[in-house]
Amino acid sequence: MGLASRQRTKTYLEWAAVRMPYASKEDTLKNGVFVKSCCRTLSDGTIQLFVGVYSAEGKPIVEDYTDDVQNMTFEQALDWGLDRGRSVGNGQKSE
Repeated sequence: MGLASRQRTKTYLEWAAVRMPYASKEDTLKNGVFVKSCCRTLSDGTIQLFVGVYSAEGKPIVEDYTDDVQNMTFEQALDWGLDRGRSVGNGQKSE
């Protein structure tokens, strides 16, 4: 499913409003749920993590971001976000 096909919430729009480069990892689960983890380093050195989980139809299940990555490195936070998204996504029934 293309990125333009996903519905977005206010949370995503707040995340996207900060125009800074980021790295991302994504996965499509067996039940069709799409998971995306995004990480970026803000100008003050803070690591910010965004996690999005979307149904096979592109509807948001969870969109969340945080500046509190519990002393994880950039790569650890990115991986943790993907794992968290998978955990949420795997709990969804396929339609």
